[in-house]
Amino acid sequence: MIVSPLVLPVDAPHCELWRIDLDQHVPAAALAKLSADEAARARRFVFERDRHRFIAAHAALRQLLGQHSGQAGERLRFVAGRFGKPALASADLHFNLSHSHGTGLVALSTRDELGVDVEVLRPMPDALALAAAYFSPAEEAALAACPTAQRDRAFFVCWTRKEACLKAVGIGLDLATNGFDVGVAPVAQTVTLTTPDGVEQLRLQSFEDGDDTIGALALRLPRCAPHTTDVSASAAAPLEFTA
Repeated sequence: MIVSPLVLPVDAPHCELWRIDLDQHVPAAALAKLSADEAARARRFVFERDRHRFIAAHAALRQLLGQHSGQAGERLRFVAGRFGKPALASADLHFNLSHSHGTGLVALSTRDELGVDVEVLRPMPDALALAAAYFSPAEEAALAACPTAQRDRAFFVCWTRKEACLKAVGIGLDLATNGFDVGVAPVAQTVTLTTPDGVEQLRLQSFEDGDDTIGALALRLPRCAPHTTDVSASAAAPLEFTA
């Protein structure tokens, strides 16, 4: 399958990003590498386009993991973390997958746990309503202050940064997203999350691939000491993952 490397905008020597065209043809050899569980998940999609994109994403993921780990793609085995985040069972290689419409993104690292998210830029007429539910008060105010023409881009910058952070710590739906700040501007920064397992710090950066794709990458830093504040108790609904 065809995958394309992306050049990160800041220094991240232990990390690679790969872009996948999810609408490309999936060769039979790549399809055969999927597990029985992946094939079963693919069959559950109602629409053929969604089924094809799922297959393309996971076939490309196995191809990349196989190339970087030295294992055959069809022999790769995965284990789930406490909150369901998948990891390789027998290789010291961290990865994360995200997809939006016809674009897929895989992040790989030989050192750091990571999370990645990608969104195709598109009109978001309900951006302010979503921000009220999912963003921190400061982020909600910053988005409202954006000029209308720039608001959709700012919304997706914040949205992808939230998801990348949650995916990096592997906590997903168990942590409300309005309890930590990532901002609506695509600037690199360190983000602190308080999780049920303690305080986590992440190095966060945003990037663009062309004019229509917004992405974010979060790298997990060494664990901090436990903290008493528990933002997971927030009443806001958690952000739903896209991948």
